[in-house]
Amino acid sequence: MMGRIWKTLRSRVSATWVIHISFFLSAFIAWPIMAEMELFERFYDYSRAHEDWDLDEFALLIVNLTVALLFSAFFQSGRLRKLVRQRDFERDRAEKNARHDPLTGLMNRRAFGSVLEQTAETVTADKPRYIAMLDLDRFKPVNDIHGHAAGDAAIRKVAQRIEAEVGEFAQVGRLGGDEFAVIFKADTDVQQIERCARRLIHAIEQPVIYHGTPMHISCSIGLTQWGDDIGTTEALRRADKSLYAAKDGGRARFAWYDAELDQKSHERAQLEVELTKAIADRAIEAWFQPIVNIETQGLIGFEVLARWTHPTRGAIAPSVFIEIAEDCGQIGSLGLSILRQACEAAASWDPTLTIAFNVSPLQFHDSKLVEHIKDVLNDCKFDARRLTIEVTESSIIHDFAIARAKLDALKELGVAVALDDFGTGYSSLASLRQLPFDRIKIDRSFVTNIADEPQNQKIVAGIMALAKGLDLDVTAEGIETKDDLSYLQELSCSLGQGFLFERAVPEKHVPWLMESQSNEWPLNAQEAEDLQRKSIKAAS
Repeated sequence: MMGRIWKTLRSRVSATWVIHISFFLSAFIAWPIMAEMELFERFYDYSRAHEDWDLDEFALLIVNLTVALLFSAFFQSGRLRKLVRQRDFERDRAEKNARHDPLTGLMNRRAFGSVLEQTAETVTADKPRYIAMLDLDRFKPVNDIHGHAAGDAAIRKVAQRIEAEVGEFAQVGRLGGDEFAVIFKADTDVQQIERCARRLIHAIEQPVIYHGTPMHISCSIGLTQWGDDIGTTEALRRADKSLYAAKDGGRARFAWYDAELDQKSHERAQLEVELTKAIADRAIEAWFQPIVNIETQGLIGFEVLARWTHPTRGAIAPSVFIEIAEDCGQIGSLGLSILRQACEAAASWDPTLTIAFNVSPLQFHDSKLVEHIKDVLNDCKFDARRLTIEVTESSIIHDFAIARAKLDALKELGVAVALDDFGTGYSSLASLRQLPFDRIKIDRSFVTNIADEPQNQKIVAGIMALAKGLDLDVTAEGIETKDDLSYLQELSCSLGQGFLFERAVPEKHVPWLMESQSNEWPLNAQEAEDLQRKSIKAAS
């Protein structure tokens, strides 16, 4: 019992006070001992016997010094108490700053993470918890237009609105920038959370007034359930995934975590990792689709296409891996790899056959594109006059002057240039008027089943008339039936490609397509099979 009391006293009394109390206790203990020994009387008698020593004056000096020391100790003690209070205040403030966001007063990322770790101990399969991630929409223009002070004011106001809406059934943290996180208490159900999310979206949409100027922002919210089968890191990752699903869905809304979408995201991330190696290993190959003279139905060349047969996933659609290549900055490497493979293969073909290669908008904007193409042509010893570079309107629409300079540089190499997907953009006529194209390609959406589409017939007829007036060749994509072919023949369209003639094939099958020039296009199934068997046998 006494030990507990002593421990409590020690925890509540500072070291300085312990020292002071020890001195006073020593004085009180020494006092009766000195009285019993009659030390004062002995000192008095001794001083009387030696008056010439002035011992009484020396004793008076000691008394005065003692009083002065007591006053000094009192004032010094007050100063020390003040310093201790200031130290405790600074320590508390440092601890608060280490765990709280200085702008909003909310928990910071570190503190929120600690709360999550503590909460993880109580999460069970029967009692899951719920996490929300909030991110402001259209917040960057607030800083750009109104300044960072206005942005800080908006963040503070948003934090206040979040705290007001979630009340006491959740804990809120600011993870950084314009991103917030909420962890709901154990007794909160899904319906309450969704109602809270709707209220939050509505509250944050209300204008924030800064110096009389209204600022409009909104927020997207990602929600996820947190069970005992996942850790805190995975819970936050899922909430973040659902947040971006909400943004992709149109912003100013909330979305729950979707495992299927997350799996697709994982697969896409894995493909992104594998793509770089596939490009370096030439696992993504150049395939070739025939381009035919519609009048004579003779083979005049090939369009170069990219194909990727993954060792475990099988054939991956070009729309998938090309998009990934564009997103991760690999489209230039991919395009040059395919072009190099095509030039190496075509260098040994009939020199009258040409190849057409499509350059993506991102690749077209590469300042060294012409230089790279020139290097490929030189390395492969491929005649530039046999190459046609195809560009889409989206590649050139932003700056005709830059586009013209680049196209002129390609033409100086001897390369022909074609406008791909003609008719699908907004600047087709301006493109033809201002840029030095040699050919236009009619988009397949106007060609496929054209015999049954009167509206498309009028569009294609108009394009043909325009091309004739500008002395341009025309290639029609997407020819799939004999009716499509017959209609284009009536319009005197010069070139065509599509499944009616042949799908894209790998390099090893090109010889039988070249041999088929002596046959009438399109080949029937038996002719195609015979020629393909002969070419494979010859290659082996």
